[in-house]
Amino acid sequence: MSGVPAPVLLLMAALAVAGLIVLWKVLLTAGLIGLAQWVVITQTESPTAVLIALGVPALVVAVLLRRAGARRPLSRSSLRLRRQEVVS
Repeated sequence: MSGVPAPVLLLMAALAVAGLIVLWKVLLTAGLIGLAQWVVITQTESPTAVLIALGVPALVVAVLLRRAGARRPLSRSSLRLRRQEVVS
């Protein structure tokens, strides 16, 4: 046996499984988006359809990245203020 306690091993295994599930979902979604784009590009002559097929996912990703970048982590001072509010 190793020197790592069983609960820690179980937690690490659960985190690994959760990470694999998230990775699988991301890859599946990306594959479906890519497949849809490929179908539109190869099956249509309309430049508007191609722009929509390529532009909509790009806009969604841009919005999500901007929202993710706008979140600021809590600083220690704001955590201390929150703790004081709870205690008071």
